[in-house]
Amino acid sequence: MKTSILFSVLLLAFSINAANAQKEIPAAYLKLLPNDLKLDNSIVRSYRMTTDYYDFDLNSNFLAKRRITGIITYETDSAQWKDVYYAESKVQDETFSQGEKQHFLQDFKYRPNENVLTSEFFSDYLPEANPFVMNLIWDALGFDALAYCCWDSLKLNEEFLSKNINSELKIAIGTFENRDIRITWLGITKINGKICAVLKYSAMNNPLKLEYGNMSMSGRSHYWGEIYVSLSDKQIEYANLMEDVITDVNIKGREKNILGYTTRYINLSKIK
Repeated sequence: MKTSILFSVLLLAFSINAANAQKEIPAAYLKLLPNDLKLDNSIVRSYRMTTDYYDFDLNSNFLAKRRITGIITYETDSAQWKDVYYAESKVQDETFSQGEKQHFLQDFKYRPNENVLTSEFFSDYLPEANPFVMNLIWDALGFDALAYCCWDSLKLNEEFLSKNINSELKIAIGTFENRDIRITWLGITKINGKICAVLKYSAMNNPLKLEYGNMSMSGRSHYWGEIYVSLSDKQIEYANLMEDVITDVNIKGREKNILGYTTRYINLSKIK
């Protein structure tokens, strides 16, 4: 009798857990993303963002590598950076050092919108920023754009052409054109204890032209990656980006241009 009662209790517990799991991952999530889901900007969220740059010549010979990392916190309509470090090395397999702290970015607070693309933004608020710092700020904004721009149009395993955000962007040090952004909702997963939609994105053959100091550069960019968006509060739980940029660099006073390419790797991890 005791064995029978114990078996019944275990069976009931299993049934309850199974029912809860079904509620946690409803079948509807595999048909349509919840269009009524809104991002609550009053909820504070922080991320550690790490970007690695690897430079090569056209024969794939390693030249140098760089890393910039920092913590970005979002609250209401603002973003704030802290603990931003920059490191570089000319040894490919060497572990990155922590690098030099970018003190001018400590507790820097701003509104993350299209104004951060302009030269006026940096001349007014961050005159010390170099292209690596600029990219840090632009990439954070880019993840939000990719996560939310086409949310209502995505269908499971169907590639969506994001024509609404294809355009040439005028940025503080030149131009960058997104020519063919594609986003696919691959399915759902669980990360940081939250059920998330997995979004794959890619953008190929994007022209860029940059000028900074005594250097001018033209080239093209391919980039792609994934973004994990919570289906409970629409916050980004994790994102990554991989990029391949072929460059033709002209330095004033140098007789020949420098031809090569840079690969970039970005990891955006939510801090609990």
